[in-house]
Amino acid sequence: MIRKLFLILSILMLSSQCLHAQLGSYAGAFSRMGFSARGLAMSNSGVSDIFGDISGIYNPALSTFQEDGKVDLGYTFLNLDRRLNFLGFTKKFKLPKQEKGGAGITLAWINAGVSDIDGRDNDTRQIGMFSTFENEFYFGTGFKLSDMISIGVGFKLYYAKLFEEVTTTSFALDFGGIYKANENLAIGITLKDIGAKYEWQTSQLYGSNGNTTEDKFPVLLDIGAAYNLKKHNMIVSLALQQYFTKTESDFENSTGENSNNTIVKFGVEKLIIGQFKLRAGIDRMDLSSDDFFGNIKPSAGFGISKNFSKSINLGVDYSFQLEPYTHNPIQNIGIVFKFK
Repeated sequence: MIRKLFLILSILMLSSQCLHAQLGSYAGAFSRMGFSARGLAMSNSGVSDIFGDISGIYNPALSTFQEDGKVDLGYTFLNLDRRLNFLGFTKKFKLPKQEKGGAGITLAWINAGVSDIDGRDNDTRQIGMFSTFENEFYFGTGFKLSDMISIGVGFKLYYAKLFEEVTTTSFALDFGGIYKANENLAIGITLKDIGAKYEWQTSQLYGSNGNTTEDKFPVLLDIGAAYNLKKHNMIVSLALQQYFTKTESDFENSTGENSNNTIVKFGVEKLIIGQFKLRAGIDRMDLSSDDFFGNIKPSAGFGISKNFSKSINLGVDYSFQLEPYTHNPIQNIGIVFKFK
């Protein structure tokens, strides 16, 4: 029993460090690393970006602006035996008998994990190779209240495995809105991961000696703006992300500490020639830290696409993002398929 307990604690510590994607390594860090090569290259600043290829997972209200059906498939190259993969679909559509406005849906799956974990007991004897995984299944839907205002709600199901029979599921909600101020400016807001938490139960392993450990996700408030510089074939996006991580025990105890980090994200996309685009951004500029640039994640990337007919477009996206505390970057390559 001691050996298994030691192994579980080791895996938990390793997975928290290896999937370090946001400040503090809070639960569910994999889900905040970003979505798609475009999103990563623009440093996940897409809460209000209605002008480019839309990823509705950043804001469920965005889907009402994605005219073409869009399928994203992405694979991420990470060090420390980590993996991060994406699959998503976003499209606007008309409701029956609807003349104005519209609705939209987003379906997405994010898969992450750590493999090749060297399991050892207290005497350092190897007892096997282990792995962990985390999954987010997302369904978002948005509705246009007018040509200027769109609202949306996202439903999330998390499923994760820590060790053998130690698994957990969690349900969460996202709420979002978009205000299109004019043809070139959009403002977005989301409240994300409401109710998300991991609840680890070890009674199947240890019987009466088992217990339950609860890890709550931070609730995130994202506010941002995107501007379409048509004359320069450029999109600029800026987002402010606020973490709310105070637990119930902290509210009961006024001396309890919380880590409500405030993060700034910035991204830009420039059409160079034809259907070739360059992208860049800076993520995790921490306003709540003494070292504003201490944990930043600069990024860059490109996208190239080709029309195969009037209704079919196929593209390849690539992103390159630096991580703090490691010399190896995050690299993602994605396939983007769009259809009328």
